[in-house]
Amino acid sequence: MAGTLIPDYVDAKKIFNQQATINGSLPVAGFTRFSELLANTSGIVEIKLEFLLDGEFRRVISGALKGDVQVLCQRCLESTTITLKDSFKLALVETESQADKLPADLEPWVCTDIKLVLADILEEQLILCMPIVSYHQENCAPTNRLILNAPETSTETSADKQDKPNPFAILQSLKEPR
Repeated sequence: MAGTLIPDYVDAKKIFNQQATINGSLPVAGFTRFSELLANTSGIVEIKLEFLLDGEFRRVISGALKGDVQVLCQRCLESTTITLKDSFKLALVETESQADKLPADLEPWVCTDIKLVLADILEEQLILCMPIVSYHQENCAPTNRLILNAPETSTETSADKQDKPNPFAILQSLKEPR
């Protein structure tokens, strides 16, 4: 079902009662905040979402996503492809107090509306699964475009160094016994 597009939103009550599963894909360009982290917005993210009611009648979304995205290598500042892959379990809650009562294996997703916007959930999960630092898998050389704090070549001779007063000479006089 790689060609099937994910709906923009679902009914937050009906989808869990139906215990539905949604498989499909979304273009990376559709995720505005996530796209800001990328070198370009080409690519597609494959998604699987299962909507269930658990034993305590909590609304749970069990999902998985996978996609190849273009990021900047932090070593050479050139574009490289990385594969993002994540699985998650979210419980829909309406208040912060409900979120505090969730078991450790469930992450809260606050939803007070009847519409559950799937793109928001997926974009948040994509951002969370991004690596802290991205780089080519093979060795790459740092770019020569940026040279920060490069040491200047010194043209001073040893005679010039002797002519300058030592700024710490005053401390030497304090160290001598009186």
